[in-house]
Amino acid sequence: MNHLAYVKRSLCLLSLSLALPLFASAADAEKDKTTKPKPTSYRELILSHQPTLYWDFEESTPEGYTSASADKKQEKPFQALVSGQAPKTAAGPRPSEFPLFDHKNKAAQFKAGDGFLRVVDPGEKSPLDFTAGDEITIEAWVNLNSTDSGRHYYIIGKGRTNRKGVARDNQNYALRVTGSEISFLFRGKPDKKDVKPNYHRWTSSGSGISAHNWHHVAVTYTFGKKKSLKAYVDGQSISGKWDMGGDTTYAPVVDNDEVWIGSSMGGSARSSFDGLMDELAVYRKVIPEKEIKAHFKYVAPKPRIDWTAIPSDRVQVDIYEGIPNKKSWSFRPPRFAETFTQPHFTLIEIPNRYSAKGVKVDRPDPFLVRAMSKMTLPKGKKRILVRARNGSRLYIDDQLVLETPFHNISGSAHGKVFDVDLSLSPNIRPLHRGDHEKVVEYTGDGKPHRVRFEMIVGGSRHRPDFGETAVFIGDPGRDFQLLTPSDQVVMLTDAEWLPFERQYRYDMIAVNAERRREASQEEDQYWAWRHKLAKEEVLKQPQVKVPAASKGLRANNAVDHFINQRLAKEKAKQSAPLSDLAFLRRLSLDTTGTVPAPALVKEYLAQKPEARRSFAIECLLNDPGWADNWVGYWQDVLAENPNIVNPTLNNTGPFRWWIHESFYDNKPFDRFLTELVMMEGSKYFGGPAGFEMASQNDAPMAAKAHIIGQAFLGLNMKCARCHDAPFHDFKQRDLFSLAAMLKRSPQGVPKTSSIPGFDPKSNSMLVSVTLLPGENVTPKWTFEELVKPGKFPANYLRSDKDTREQLAAIMTSPQNERFANVIVNRVWKRYMGHGLVEPVDDWDGQEPSHPELLKYLSQQFVIHGYDLKYLSRLIFESDLYQREASTDITKVQGLFDTTFNFSSPVLRRMEAEQIVDSLFAICGKPLDAGRMCIDIDGSRDYHSSLDLGTPRRAWQFTSPSNERDRPSLALPFGQPFITLMKTFGWRDTRQSPLTTREYTSTALQPAILANGVLGQRFTRLSDDSAFTELALQDQSLEALIKESFLKALTREPTPAELKLFTELLKPGYAERVNRGAEIVSRERLPRNLVGWSNHLSPRANEIKVELEAAVKQGDPPTKRLNDDWRNRYEDMLWSMLNSPEFIFVP
Repeated sequence: MNHLAYVKRSLCLLSLSLALPLFASAADAEKDKTTKPKPTSYRELILSHQPTLYWDFEESTPEGYTSASADKKQEKPFQALVSGQAPKTAAGPRPSEFPLFDHKNKAAQFKAGDGFLRVVDPGEKSPLDFTAGDEITIEAWVNLNSTDSGRHYYIIGKGRTNRKGVARDNQNYALRVTGSEISFLFRGKPDKKDVKPNYHRWTSSGSGISAHNWHHVAVTYTFGKKKSLKAYVDGQSISGKWDMGGDTTYAPVVDNDEVWIGSSMGGSARSSFDGLMDELAVYRKVIPEKEIKAHFKYVAPKPRIDWTAIPSDRVQVDIYEGIPNKKSWSFRPPRFAETFTQPHFTLIEIPNRYSAKGVKVDRPDPFLVRAMSKMTLPKGKKRILVRARNGSRLYIDDQLVLETPFHNISGSAHGKVFDVDLSLSPNIRPLHRGDHEKVVEYTGDGKPHRVRFEMIVGGSRHRPDFGETAVFIGDPGRDFQLLTPSDQVVMLTDAEWLPFERQYRYDMIAVNAERRREASQEEDQYWAWRHKLAKEEVLKQPQVKVPAASKGLRANNAVDHFINQRLAKEKAKQSAPLSDLAFLRRLSLDTTGTVPAPALVKEYLAQKPEARRSFAIECLLNDPGWADNWVGYWQDVLAENPNIVNPTLNNTGPFRWWIHESFYDNKPFDRFLTELVMMEGSKYFGGPAGFEMASQNDAPMAAKAHIIGQAFLGLNMKCARCHDAPFHDFKQRDLFSLAAMLKRSPQGVPKTSSIPGFDPKSNSMLVSVTLLPGENVTPKWTFEELVKPGKFPANYLRSDKDTREQLAAIMTSPQNERFANVIVNRVWKRYMGHGLVEPVDDWDGQEPSHPELLKYLSQQFVIHGYDLKYLSRLIFESDLYQREASTDITKVQGLFDTTFNFSSPVLRRMEAEQIVDSLFAICGKPLDAGRMCIDIDGSRDYHSSLDLGTPRRAWQFTSPSNERDRPSLALPFGQPFITLMKTFGWRDTRQSPLTTREYTSTALQPAILANGVLGQRFTRLSDDSAFTELALQDQSLEALIKESFLKALTREPTPAELKLFTELLKPGYAERVNRGAEIVSRERLPRNLVGWSNHLSPRANEIKVELEAAVKQGDPPTKRLNDDWRNRYEDMLWSMLNSPEFIFVP
């Protein structure tokens, strides 16, 4: 290149370099004219999109919140006015987890049913109205208290307020959280008159919204344009489908109804938001995906475990909530809920969660359990086995050792039946269907290690079941044992696992009782205050004077003086006193539901004669069996009617567990009624909310009003369901007014609750009809002849406007003597065989046989805090209770024709539950009835399949619900119990309430005891029978016979009986024991292999038929006793079982 060319090129580059900064400066200047400053806060970020409505909930007035809208077309900002209780201010999303917000960011706290915000529509074609072609974007930050399946948590919606003067089905738009998914809803307006309008609902799938966590939710849509809806959760676009009405080109309905924030449908709690809400915005345009995603930023905190606080001799179990409903371990650090310790790495069951009222509530679904211990792992080559119901992980020293997959079993019923796999170890307990297992090899060094096991429980509307989740360890080729830092050894074999599981579940009863006490301390104080008020009120009333002692008649307390006063007047004689042992047997059956154990009998007889009965009363009143004995009674009275598969007419939730807990805690009875009426807590897993259910019932609250009125007030309003009662002084309006109080809103009269073909102009009707179909009845207490509603003391009601709470307070008011009278009369009838008022559940026109006694006992009942044990003690201590029962058939037949003078109690037969429980308490065998569940692998929605657990006592049985009559759906181990109890008057289904069961004697009753499966199990001397162990003892034949009588009949044999059975058993008695014989191993049966998910498999039918045959074959007899002598001893037991004495209460 020559010099001239070089100079020209250099000048050109210099000119270009000088010009470029000039061009850049001009471009930057032009850019500055059009680019907006970058938002410096989340509020500015939202306002930059010019929303039509926007609330950041930072500031409020007593009237509500002002929208911070930047839409210049609006004359003034919209006001969100408070309706009901104003939302409280709480902390919103804040750093460091949410860096877009400042450290003082606030949110609004909504409580479902308490209040909401409403925005008035200014008129036609307002900015709040959307129609075909309009674009909409709605976004908000939400933090829900729960994500209950099927519940709609309204964030914002226009229309469907149920206000007077506006159409009901007028949803212009709505954004909700349904369960753990987001839902967009509107009602279409067809463009043709002959087309019926439908709701159109889009619901997300797998959005991962969890309770107690902040989530950003957003939806964009163009009305009338198909495939235009997009949804976002936490900055991620999510899929979903139009699951109602389908995608459509129809415009939404439009009117001038209000926009509601946090509720819908008249403020219904089931359609209200429950939790925290922040940064709610509505736009009349589609916000681009990129910009919506920019509204969410999250920085996950690092999880920390303080291993210095983890025990080395026990296992600490932590429970975490706020887990997304996804089959994934990728989620934010969950919220710690609670902790407890136990000796081992097993999770068959965990302690219940209780509300501040001591009522069982559901945990957020799903949740995480994490079990940890610093324990020494044994030295050498080992195998570690994990069995888990859902996705789980095992860590040792923070290193992942193994994980099991998430629950993924279809509920279609066409699944495969898997054979028992014995390859892992020779005697291994078969894997429970629905569980997964995984084994890894591990070389231990005999040193302490940090062991952590965690599992996600529930999710996808499955029951929060644990199956047989546990961690095991064992040598290669040998049986596994439960991993534990303690010295406890539990092998993974049927022989050791089953008793371990039974004890584990039994121990949990006491653990849950302690948790209830801890959770309800403030509630206990509230009820103590109410009982103080009630006592003061009763003491203001004239007190019943106890009569003087009647000459020549025995008396122990005031009860006897009232009874004896009439006996003396009628010159009637008292029956003879019971013997000490007969009294103990009666008392034990009336308190615990079983005959007394031999140990109690011996302790009882060791007391001084004058102290025995008081000792027994105190001992048995404090026995845990007190609760078991009462459950069956109240299941009948309250029509507890769960169905373990596919609910039908009048099925309820299993509130049996709440009944049991109430009597276990000796809950005051006014509190018992109040909790029942309030119907709070868990619906499907044992809380009183299960009482609220009445599947396929056209007016569920009318059914509940009938039950409550009959159970606690002696008002039989059964006929008033469809018309005015012809034989009682009740109108249909009375029942429906009560139903409306339970419903918390007017109760309509359905056509199906009316007389078919009724003509209001006709005079030929045999019954009166004063309510017409479709008429709405307002909430009102109409039984003023019992008590007139008055003004309650301050703080007596938690919510003055809650008609349910008003009803409970009126019914349990100390001024309402009928409530206390009815409960006293129910208890009296249970122990005496006949009520002071009969029938006990229908007092209309009835007078008490001993009115002063009834009033006295009722006053004492209230004064002592509605304590059922105190009331029972008064009765037990009376001479009347301690007399022989009447067997005079003329007296028994005349019970309902003439008033009863109670010269004696009435002879009673054991209840069906008492027969079963006593059979197995005497012989010492576990019930071994299998689970009351068809869906054993948890594959189905818990709304349609319940698991009522493995019965420990007879009240835990239920209908097998096998109307299809398929062998594969049978419960072969439970069916013999159900059959026997039904024979003795028990109901496996309870569509309606019942107080007095059918006690007619039939030929089937002795036949099923003599020849049935349970009678055979009682008499069979198998290796798990207490009678087998008794026969093996080194004792005289006379001692054996006497001990057998004491166990079975709670008495010694008569001389004639002793002679008879001595002659029967003496031959071969000295040689009865087969020295060196081993305990018989039970045949391995194919249990827990068939559930709903595979019941259509032919193999499923075969398995259930095999199991039924095994059940009929019975327990294998012991080899430790000589067969001939054993058979004769079994004959003796059979004769005692089949004596009338066995099933009658002394």
